[in-house]
Amino acid sequence: MRQRLAELIAYMDDTRSRLEVTARRISPSFAGIRPRGDTWSAEDNMAHLVVVEAGVSRLIGRSVEWAKANGVGSEIADDSIMASLDRYGLAEGTFKMQAPLSVVPPEGKSIDESLNALTASRVAMKEALLSGDGLDLSQVKRPHPVAGEINVYQWALFVAQHEERHRRQIEKTLDEVTELAAESAPIV
Repeated sequence: MRQRLAELIAYMDDTRSRLEVTARRISPSFAGIRPRGDTWSAEDNMAHLVVVEAGVSRLIGRSVEWAKANGVGSEIADDSIMASLDRYGLAEGTFKMQAPLSVVPPEGKSIDESLNALTASRVAMKEALLSGDGLDLSQVKRPHPVAGEINVYQWALFVAQHEERHRRQIEKTLDEVTELAAESAPIV
């Protein structure tokens, strides 16, 4: 496996591991609560991640197939792509983004359902990426609503950074829900 792809997959694995730790700490009684009307619950965030990753996984799969069919050359660069989306601050979540309707989460998906779906979509994404190992996937670009034209590696990086963004949002949401619950609890 080329260095660029190995580095990317390691980062994807790391962000997924952190998300799983966060998700497993979610109390089922708090998972569906929205602390404010304009925020998503922990369940909403997880279901959104499923929709986004499944879509990007399909996009990457189609893009790799296109690269193979259209004679995209061999990869010669091994420089890191890990900072290539940093200017967008995707992982930090310091600014609010409005999700396009196509990725608004369906209601009623449990945390476990979302985790299982994320496991399946991650397997598909890694298989697609690995099937293109050795091809110059930096030459295959598709439009992103925030970042503009980004390449296949950047799409996979986006998924990991997006996942980290929502993991942080889940933690913030759970803190707010816990605080609201404490405020409304009777004093004994």
